[in-house]
Amino acid sequence: MFSLAYKAFSETFSPPFRKVLWRSLGMTLVLMVILGAGGYYGIQEIPALSYGWANWLVEFVAAAFLVIALFFLAMPVTTLFAGLYLEEVAAVVEEVDYPQDRAGKDQPFFPSLWVAIKFTAVLIGLNILILPLIFVPPFYPIVAWSLNAYLLSREYFELVAMRHMSEKEAIALRRSRGFRIWASGLLVAGFAAIPILNLLTPLFGTAYMVHIFKKVSATNV
Repeated sequence: MFSLAYKAFSETFSPPFRKVLWRSLGMTLVLMVILGAGGYYGIQEIPALSYGWANWLVEFVAAAFLVIALFFLAMPVTTLFAGLYLEEVAAVVEEVDYPQDRAGKDQPFFPSLWVAIKFTAVLIGLNILILPLIFVPPFYPIVAWSLNAYLLSREYFELVAMRHMSEKEAIALRRSRGFRIWASGLLVAGFAAIPILNLLTPLFGTAYMVHIFKKVSATNV
């Protein structure tokens, strides 16, 4: 498992992967600038209060909230945009590392886009739901890590598997090897928890799950 993760990590910095990264980061930056500008102008529209210090405090809190929100949105938004190109990432790994195997089939663009949007929404939504656990320090990191391991492993494994089989077969294969795939997802979730590096999560997760899929499918025949 760790050797496959190291292999995927090394591939994450290869030229084809960097091309996908720059595309997704570029689109993320544009969206963040638009959201930031909208938030800034929204703050300016906050009704003035009677006391100057109260105005300053409200604007400061609103600006701080905007900065924090944009920071936490950066990774899931990058994940969303990178999701548009993950078929390309999977194809590169298959071609380079498994040239003897049958090439996978790219999924249509709009279904892939819809899947990426749904996954990003679920990822953000569930992580918001468990935020109250942050006040229970022993439990929050364990729950967050386990939950994200499941979500990330499910998403990237099925994306890779559906290049070679139907959605129903991909889900059945994932469930039949549930613990192994979830355990692999722990590494992806750990990777996603590292600031800055987490922007590479979609690339690393996809490359890693290509290797996991090859191992799992080989033992499933």
